[in-house]
Amino acid sequence: MGKISADQRTYLENKYGSRVSFRRMERKLYSHDIAAMPGLIKPLIGDTTPDAVVQPKTEEELIELIRWAVKQNVPLTL
Repeated sequence: MGKISADQRTYLENKYGSRVSFRRMERKLYSHDIAAMPGLIKPLIGDTTPDAVVQPKTEEELIELIRWAVKQNVPLTL
């Protein structure tokens, strides 16, 4: 996964405040679900740690985030 730019990071910080995190530990926690990834698959997909974790409050915020991510060519996982 590519890294988000400084401008993209600033946008997320300004828009979502304390509901966006760039802390490594939190990003790592959100990089997978509760199931363990099979050892044979893990090397094929590489590092799945996101660049940021955003927690929209409303449907409107979610829609705006999706539109922003598409426009910025930023991968998004829901």
